[in-house]
Amino acid sequence: MSRGSILVIDDKPQVRRLLRGTLVASGYEVADVRSGDEALNRIREERYDVALLESDLPGKSGFDTCVAIRATGSKIGIIMMST
Repeated sequence: MSRGSILVIDDKPQVRRLLRGTLVASGYEVADVRSGDEALNRIREERYDVALLESDLPGKSGFDTCVAIRATGSKIGIIMMST
């Protein structure tokens, strides 16, 4: 049984891989994307409990992505990261 679903949003593959491995081993369902635009598409298509969002994304920053997520009406929990 899953503990919940998490969307990891980070442009660095090694960070996504590390977070995915750790979270899956702890019983979470995990999806990951590398950009704010990909995150917005995923959040529109699927339901997640929490987003782990890198603040320093290329293109649409993590802060801009956070604002855009809220503009969709999503109530997803957002935890900002800085790696």
